Amino acid sequence: MKNNIIPPLVLTIICIVVSGLLVFAHNQTYVDTTGVMTDELKAGCEDVFGKGEYEMLLDKNADTKTPVTFDVDGVVSVITDSTKEKCLVEIEEDGYSKGGLHVLIGVNKDGAVEGISFIECGETPGLGTKVKEKSFLDTLVGFDTNTNPDDIDNVTSATYSSKGMKSACKKAVKLYSEHKEEITNA
Repeated sequence: MKNNIIPPLVLTIICIVVSGLLVFAHNQTYVDTTGVMTDELKAGCEDVFGKGEYEMLLDKNADTKTPVTFDVDGVVSVITDSTKEKCLVEIEEDGYSKGGLHVLIGVNKDGAVEGISFIECGETPGLGTKVKEKSFLDTLVGFDTNTNPDDIDNVTSATYSSKGMKSACKKAVKLYSEHKEEITNA
C-alpha cells in the first residue's frame, strides 16, 4: 500500500513546487505593454502631480493597445492628465544595473521636470538606491533642455545611478520638447 501512495504523492508535490516557481517567474518578468494604467502608474502620477485623471497615450495606428514611445530608447509610455498640460514619461534607464531605474518623470507645460516617482529601483541597496532620496531628486526638479547634466552633482557612492537619473530626465524633457504638439493635441 505504501509503495502505491508515495510515487503519486511525490509527483504531486513536485508539480505544486514547479507551478509555484512558474507563477513567481511570470510575476517577476511580466511587462505590461497593453496600454492599461496599472495601480503603480496611477500612484506614481499622483505622487508627481497630485490627484487627477491620467491616461496613457496610445498609438492610434496600431492594431493593439500600444503605448506611444516616440521611438525613444528606454521610454515605456507617455501619460497625460485630462487638461493635457501635464506630461509624465515612464522610462527604464540603466544605472549601475541594466534597466535598474524604472521611473515616472513629470514634465510641466514649460518643459521642465516637476517631479519624479519611482516605479521600481533595481540598484544596489544602500548605494545606488540613494538616488531615491529627496535631496537628490530635488536637484533634478527644474531640469530642462538647457540644463547641463554635468552641473548637477552625483550622489556620493552612486555615480552610475546618478548619471542614469540625469539621463532619464534629459530624455524626458527632450521627448516633451520635440513632441509637445502631439502630446497636447492627443
